[in-house]
Amino acid sequence: MRLSQLTFLLTDSVQYGLGDPDITSITADSRQVRPGTLFVAIFGLRVDGHEFIGQAAAQGAAAIVGELPPTESGALSGAEIPYLQVANSRSALAWLAAAWHDFPARKLTVIGVTGTDGKTTTGTLIAHILRGAGRKVGLVTTVQADIGGHTLDTGLHVTTPDALDTQHYLAEMVKAGCEVAVLESTSHGLHQRRVDACEFDLAIVTNITHEHLDYHGTWDNYAAAKGILFQHLSASVEKGGTTKTAVLNAEDASFPLLDAILSQGRSSLRRLTYGLQNGAVQAADITHAPDCTTFTLDLGHSIYDLGLAVDGLQTQITTRLIGDFNIYNILAAACATLALGVPLDVLRVAIASFDGVVGRMERLDEGQPFLAIVDFAHSPVSLQRALETVRPLVAPEGRLIAVFGSAGQRDRAKRYLMGHIGGRLADLTVITAEDPRTEAIADISAEIACGCQDAGGQEGETYWRVDDRAAALAFACRLARTGDVVIACGKGHERSMCFGVTETPWNEQEAMRAALRAAWPKPAAPSAA
Repeated sequence: MRLSQLTFLLTDSVQYGLGDPDITSITADSRQVRPGTLFVAIFGLRVDGHEFIGQAAAQGAAAIVGELPPTESGALSGAEIPYLQVANSRSALAWLAAAWHDFPARKLTVIGVTGTDGKTTTGTLIAHILRGAGRKVGLVTTVQADIGGHTLDTGLHVTTPDALDTQHYLAEMVKAGCEVAVLESTSHGLHQRRVDACEFDLAIVTNITHEHLDYHGTWDNYAAAKGILFQHLSASVEKGGTTKTAVLNAEDASFPLLDAILSQGRSSLRRLTYGLQNGAVQAADITHAPDCTTFTLDLGHSIYDLGLAVDGLQTQITTRLIGDFNIYNILAAACATLALGVPLDVLRVAIASFDGVVGRMERLDEGQPFLAIVDFAHSPVSLQRALETVRPLVAPEGRLIAVFGSAGQRDRAKRYLMGHIGGRLADLTVITAEDPRTEAIADISAEIACGCQDAGGQEGETYWRVDDRAAALAFACRLARTGDVVIACGKGHERSMCFGVTETPWNEQEAMRAALRAAWPKPAAPSAA
């Protein structure tokens, strides 16, 4: 493909040097440059790609894209090869990748899901409902990519895949005959422009709480990063047949900010709101039971004012998911799929058949006389919701035992908060490792322990520090007795744990099952007479 065929949408670019070379590949990693490669220099968090322009040129790069003038990069004195200066290299990379794959998002209905908690569950449920309605759907979450029935691992500790991978996944969806793409869109992915050029048709937010402030600095910055999804929605191309729709949580602190962003966008954009008591789509008559949750999905007459062609205003929902936060996730998914014309009966049946997502309130049974749960909760708000959700499942004389840690080289403020939440809401807390990275586990645990202590906890009586996570799970299972609930939070679906700079294989489910079997061995089967 010629350089000009890739760059025609980079309207803010300035080209230095003549020529329109053939491009054989695109990369932002100088180590991957081969003759014919278009190298995109990006200001990274730790490395400046502009410093590798000379290396890329020496390895045969056919052209360079960067934010600095070529003479300021210190690598190109002028116009040895075509150099395009752009305002934002990350955004340019996304549009170049989209052009390389012939703009796959324009051939799909693209749904973006953002928020602090519930993104994966909501996105996966949307895909499940649409498949129940006969639609062919591609799905990319932080857990995996599911394209045409083929499941792909998106990597270790991945948020949203990078722009090159995201456009590749969209292209594979088109090739597989998908009609709809569901993309989990994290704050990092949005801020780093990984989902630019995804041409969204629906944008959904679950909630915006205290998380990732190590990266964003303030909640306002964090929320603004989430808001980029709704800016993309307003700016994306019209595809015909789908009304651009924003789905907002009417009961979340993010609502005024996102509503204001939408007010500055295209006037034809439809807004759907949801909540337990507020919004166009609500949940009424909620009943929680250990094995299911039931409620009435109430659309209300205001739904007609939004131009939504629905086949009723209420339906009874039964779900295996537990907790009010999962009702919010279901309401968000319902808004998205109703906006795409899914009938209420199909919606109801699909929700009833949804088993949930691995590592999200996942029950494990090895014959123990108490409930064991694995969950991904790793922020103060998600931990609080997780503990509040499972509290009703504790027997009258039982105890809630929580196992969790906090990641190293991440927002330090949340460590104390999580410790305080554990000390306040759990009967017993076991503090342990969760991706300490280059920090000492003991230092992280000490900050969590301060929160437990200030919440009234006593070390050795109501909370313990066990650095090794497998040993912590085993310790919690030995503490447990009939009627208790043991919940391990923070790792969920992840399949590695980072110590130093090394990713070590880790499987929370296997570790918990091993702990359960060791602490509560099943009685031997009676021998045959």
